[in-house]
Amino acid sequence: MNAPATRIHCLRHAEVDARWHGQIYGSLDVPLSSPGERDSLAAARRFDGVELAAVVSSGLARTEHLARALREPRGLARRDDARLVEIDRGAWAGLSLAELERREPGAFAAWLARPKHARPPGGESLTDVQARACAAFGELARAAEGGEIAVVAHLWVLRSAICWALGLDLDRATRIELPYASHFALDIPLAAGRRPVLVGLAMSASTHGAPSRDATWQRGPHRA
Repeated sequence: MNAPATRIHCLRHAEVDARWHGQIYGSLDVPLSSPGERDSLAAARRFDGVELAAVVSSGLARTEHLARALREPRGLARRDDARLVEIDRGAWAGLSLAELERREPGAFAAWLARPKHARPPGGESLTDVQARACAAFGELARAAEGGEIAVVAHLWVLRSAICWALGLDLDRATRIELPYASHFALDIPLAAGRRPVLVGLAMSASTHGAPSRDATWQRGPHRA
């Protein structure tokens, strides 16, 4: 990319505690599993040698574990941004998928089919999530002035960011696979009106390090 841009390394938190498997938790503050804590440290080691101007997380415990592992060796201050919190599931939060199906047959499947505008009672749509998350990404990019930062966030937040970069309809976000502790990078132009570029997507902690400025990983289309 010729125009000045800030590189944002986007990381998904690691595995949550088994008690929450099969549960709908969204923006609830749930803990990591023991393997998740280990995977967070492994994910942080992928960034050894990468100079980061800031590390920002949603502030929830499952993102803070990895954010802390990135932040402390670099002597960076903690930074939380509530706009990076996972999608608010409203009245569904805390229910198991099975319990929701008993109460509202087909409701979750219907949401997955049309997450762009569908909302659980009292909750958010994916359009809501993208609006707040991408505003945060833009502000962070401008504040970093062309440097590199890391953001530790959540599945639907990061799916919405990829859709933003690639110009994908949000109803297609469910097709984007982002395993626990995976990461990708976005180059966000500092010039107004230019779309971010997806630089790389690492699905496994063991196969890729953080993409460098000279990375030749797949790049998304750059559009005005």
